[in-house]
Amino acid sequence: MSRGRRFVVVAAAPSLLLLLGAADASLQSGMWEMRNSPGVATLDGRALDELPIGPIKTQRICLAAREAANPVRLLTRDLGGDCAVASATVAGGKIRIGGTCPNQLEGPDGTFELTGKLGRDSYEVDFATSAVGDNGRMTFSGKMTGRRVGACQPAKASRPM
Repeated sequence: MSRGRRFVVVAAAPSLLLLLGAADASLQSGMWEMRNSPGVATLDGRALDELPIGPIKTQRICLAAREAANPVRLLTRDLGGDCAVASATVAGGKIRIGGTCPNQLEGPDGTFELTGKLGRDSYEVDFATSAVGDNGRMTFSGKMTGRRVGACQPAKASRPM
């Protein structure tokens, strides 16, 4: 019996990149442009040419002051409720986050790591994920960027998450 390809990719996507808690690491409130760019995907070390992802889009989000003060929920919202951050370090304009997401198949949990630069009005973070599926180990990497582009209209502030 032939088995189809099944993987759980810990594509800690777009916004999960910044796990912040320190006051000096907060973002500035206002209108933000955020973009996630896929990099390379591999299966047991071999490059995969076709990825099941949609077009790359730039998101515009109006970040309220309370969200900017603690952007953890905003920037990790795409991880899923079962993922766990094992470590997070924010210091000197740099950020490093590591964690796991449960494998929905049999096998070990998937892992994710985010590393990059963070400022009050911009961030640039590389991400890497790894998960084991029926056909082997799949990895996925890319870059997430964000920049503050101005003030928001009060009525457009994002809703609480």
